Order: sequence, then structure tokens, then C-alpha cells
Amino acid sequence: MPPIRPEEITPAYKAAVIVAQLGPAAARPVFAQLPNDDIQTIAGEVARLKEVDPTLALEIIREFITYAASTRMAGSGGLDVARDLLDLIFDPTEADEMFEQLVSSIAEAPFHYMRKMDSSQILSFIKDEHPQIIAVVLAYLPSDLASSVLCSLPDEVQGSVAGRIGLMGRVNPDSVRLVESVLQRKMSNVLVTTESSYIGGLDPLISIIQRTDRQTEKVLLESIEERDPKLAENIRSHLFLFEDIAKVDDRSLQLILREVSPQDLAMSLKGVSPEVHAKVLRNLSTRAADMLEEELELMGRVRRSSVEEAQGKIVAVIRRLDEKGDIEISIGGGEDDFVS
Repeated sequence: MPPIRPEEITPAYKAAVIVAQLGPAAARPVFAQLPNDDIQTIAGEVARLKEVDPTLALEIIREFITYAASTRMAGSGGLDVARDLLDLIFDPTEADEMFEQLVSSIAEAPFHYMRKMDSSQILSFIKDEHPQIIAVVLAYLPSDLASSVLCSLPDEVQGSVAGRIGLMGRVNPDSVRLVESVLQRKMSNVLVTTESSYIGGLDPLISIIQRTDRQTEKVLLESIEERDPKLAENIRSHLFLFEDIAKVDDRSLQLILREVSPQDLAMSLKGVSPEVHAKVLRNLSTRAADMLEEELELMGRVRRSSVEEAQGKIVAVIRRLDEKGDIEISIGGGEDDFVS
């Protein structure tokens, strides 16, 4: 079948594609709202439809749903209508993905205007605000920018803000609008979702901390630990990943391996990248390396939880040696200065 020409993609053709996707049961109440002439026109297009290119059909559906979602007149559309249409046409997974794309396409993220500002401008704007307000703002900003702002805050404020970001979960959009109101900024977009959404949490906090220098990292962790020891420990367990062993210098890694049992070492290497595997073997004696390889072969399949437990023990050793100053591990994005 020859592809449809652009001039044939008329409003009636698009309506026919939508109706065909909806099916008779869903189309019936739609037709009930239309004049007879329009019904005949669309029905004629439906009758002429044969094979519709899936990509073209998806573009037509997306165009229709975007229009429905952006129409704010009572009874004309809105996100709820768009969501219902997606649920009607697609399976739940596809509907969820398309709805997320739709929301992001018709509404900008909160505090989007700050993404074009430098950290000093943002700092001057929010430095005197309550730590909770600062935390909400930073949770919405890119990690690099948020980290730069966080590092510039007074030490006593840094820990409070970082802790609040780490413990933040679902935040009602009304609260975000209130923050923007407190900051006395005109909104250039309207928050279109009425459901709660996740901001902040452990991942963005770790991402922010990883981009600070080691001194700031230490201050932050100590401050967070005073307020919430469990959160501080959770952060520490995530700041150095086992795969980061590939970045450890040979001397430090040799010191680390002396503190690790052969059983834990073998278990920890199950399923790791070739880079990590080779790095460990290079820093063992020939005999120890051979014994490790033999142990791995005899071990066979193991539970992921056992591997993660062994890796956690080794990360704990690394953290202990690092805190004692026996080794130097560069975990974050910043670099230590050297002094004579």
C-alpha cells in the first residue's frame, strides 16, 4: 500500500485514526456529541482506512492528547482526560510512559528559571531562607549546580539542608508553589499535576555530595550524623561503590587486600566488571591470585545478596582505612589540595 500523502492527513483523517484506535464502544459517546455531517465525514474516513503507519498513528494520538491536556476550558480536556484516553488506547506501561512524556512536554520543571543562573546568583537569592526552602530548591536543580550552591552555604546551614534533602520524599505541588511564592518569583509555567511527586531523597543528595571537596563532604556528613546517624551511615555506604576499586591506586589497594579474608574477596568478585577483576589480581601475589581464581571456579552460582554482603564488608574496610589516613581514596568529584 503506498504511503499516505501529507495533503491527505486532514483533520477528518486524524479523527478517523483516533476513532479507530478507540473502538466502537468508546467512540459511541463521542459521536453522540457531534453533528450528523461531522459523523458522516469521520465515518467515511474510517471506512476508507486500511493500514495506518504505526508511527503516524502514534504522532496523531500524541498530538490529540497533548491538545486535550493543554485545553483548560471546563469539560474540554485537561490532564485527567488525557490520562483516561491513554489508559483506553495503550497498555498500562505504555500509558505511564506516554503520560510522563506528555506532562514534561506541557509544563516546565519547578525552578526552571534558576537553571540558567550561576551558583552565586542563586546563593544570593536563597541564602537567607529557611533550610527547608533551600532544600526544596536544590532538590529540583541539576546536581552540579546544586552542589556548588550547597558548598557556598555556611557550614551550619549545609548539614541541615543536606539532611532535609536526604529525608525528603513525596512533596505536594502546592508546597512547591508555596516555596516559589515565598521566593517572590513569578511562575512562567503552571504545575499541571495534582498528585504528589518525588523530589530529593538519598540519590540526589549523594550526587550532590560526590561533587563537593573532601573537606565539605566531611563537614556535611558530621552535621548530618548529629541529626540522623542512620541517614549518615546510609550515605557513607553509597558514597564509595565496590566497582570504584578500579580507581584505587595500587599501594592503597594492596593495603586493603591485606585486611580482607580470601572468602570475602572471592565472593565479592562474582559478577564484577573485568576491569575490577583484573585490578584485584594485579595486586595479589602470583600464588594468591591463582588461589583466588581457583576459589572462584569452585564457587559456582551464588546469591546476589551474598555478593553484596561481601562487597559491603570490603567497602567498610576501605572506609575505615581511609578515615584512619592509611590510604587515600578519592570518592567525590572534588580533589584534595597538597601542602608541603
